[in-house]
Amino acid sequence: MKILLVNPPIPRVFRMFDFADDAVRKSFGRRVMVGPPLALNELASMVPNDEVVIMDQKTEEDNTEGYDFAQAYMEELKRFSPDFVGVTCITAQYNSVLKILNMTKEYNKNILTMVGGIHPTLCPDSFAGSKADLVTVGIGKYSFKKMIEMFKADGWLADFSKIPGLGINKGTSLFYTQSICSLTTEDIKEQHILDTVMPNRKLTDKYNYTIRQMGKKIHYISTSQGCTHKCNFCSIWQTTGGRYFHKDVECIIRELKTMDEYPIIRFCDANTFGDIKKARLLFTRIIEEGLNNHYYLADVRTDTVIRHPDIIELAVKAGLRITICGLEATSNEELEAYNKQNTIENISTALKFLNSLGILVNGNYIVRPEYVESDFDRVAQFVNDNPIYHAGFTVLTPFPGTDLYETMKKDIINHNLDYYNLTNAVVETVLPEAKFYEQVGKLYKTSKLAGDEYRQKYGSDLLVE
Repeated sequence: MKILLVNPPIPRVFRMFDFADDAVRKSFGRRVMVGPPLALNELASMVPNDEVVIMDQKTEEDNTEGYDFAQAYMEELKRFSPDFVGVTCITAQYNSVLKILNMTKEYNKNILTMVGGIHPTLCPDSFAGSKADLVTVGIGKYSFKKMIEMFKADGWLADFSKIPGLGINKGTSLFYTQSICSLTTEDIKEQHILDTVMPNRKLTDKYNYTIRQMGKKIHYISTSQGCTHKCNFCSIWQTTGGRYFHKDVECIIRELKTMDEYPIIRFCDANTFGDIKKARLLFTRIIEEGLNNHYYLADVRTDTVIRHPDIIELAVKAGLRITICGLEATSNEELEAYNKQNTIENISTALKFLNSLGILVNGNYIVRPEYVESDFDRVAQFVNDNPIYHAGFTVLTPFPGTDLYETMKKDIINHNLDYYNLTNAVVETVLPEAKFYEQVGKLYKTSKLAGDEYRQKYGSDLLVE
């Protein structure tokens, strides 16, 4: 069976650029994430006996000026002539996904189509009446494997209603099968929902996943599913119904042993340190197996750093060089509003500790649409007082399906999901629009100066600027 898996482009819609100078654009460019669609690598590994092609159109668009994703997709449809097309989707990809699905059915209505990912999981009904035959809701590897098996055996007579975690398109509505989130932990184990698979990374090696500042290739590895916390702006914890699952450490080690060709490895979890006992075992085993010759990236909460500094020091010995920290706010009131369950004091103390260990911190702050000049000044002061390798800024975005969306939906003025990429205000700003984005741009300039101060104080021989 011929299977085409697609990571659609993320529209490059940055309202801030309409008000930005070259310095802001250059600093902003450092926030672009480089890396493969690991979920598609994992899906491909679930069907080792089938012919699978992965199209990473996000990376193609990032690297190719004038890239026409629709034309490129149609060319691949004609060349490969797949029996099945699966598309992954975050919110900002939604319109692109609809176009890909429409093109697929126009080309050949007998191609079975599926959409999965965070947006379909949180907002499956948004695909009712679309050209997606099936919508995966939640962790989709098992559902994908079963639907391929059934489709190969029975074609369009296959009864997908027996597969948990699906929405079956009935035209104007979806028929939902048993929710994976409703399954007990024992059911999940018995039905092999979370079975560990070795991702087929070879299918995306044709793409250029290179960290420019380091000149080295990167790939991702997943060590867990879900998250330990429930921040109201976040969608990740909802994909597992608020539960957190950590992979078996020895499975992770076996997978790392197949990744010699990737000098940089990112743990692409919401919180790699969500299970402290397993985190300790993981980094201990990395050292024991001599796998600490990679540069590792991981997400970590600053309160975890404060509570478990010994684990962070162990991770550094294992090769941890870069952390991604969701700092989010510069006041305890804002942290509480996000249900972050953290404090400004923790953040400041943790950043200094991470810096002292030689870890390059990429921290993110949220800019709220109701900010006025004094709020921007407060954020800038905190960034100056707590210099890190790189501070980035995202505009508070109420993603459909999140708790934040329910709170803010009455105030949303921009419903075009192309703009939901964390850089655009989709509710009205208190400051005039030009002034608001000018202030965001000033924060990026502040970040650059703070980064320079960081490098003067701590050095940065890891990266080549």
